[in-house]
Amino acid sequence: MPEIKGQRLHVRLGASQVRKRLKGLGYGVRKVQTTGIGAAVIIHTATGQHERELRALFADVLVTHEPEYQPDDVARPEPHDVARRE
Repeated sequence: MPEIKGQRLHVRLGASQVRKRLKGLGYGVRKVQTTGIGAAVIIHTATGQHERELRALFADVLVTHEPEYQPDDVARPEPHDVARRE
């Protein structure tokens, strides 16, 4: 399957929530793909003002660097710090 052309915008939000935020707006979004639990990538062709508006829409969940996802990357809860009684 050929890769979809466009820029990629990584966000810390599930794909369905991304679609809800984008509903009715467009901004040159070609596809929203999930990249794991609570993470998605937006493939878009927006430029100029539309790109700035798209980034502003996801400013609170935008990932500043492109993460390298591995198959083992699953959101796991941190172990609780248990104070040992001595």
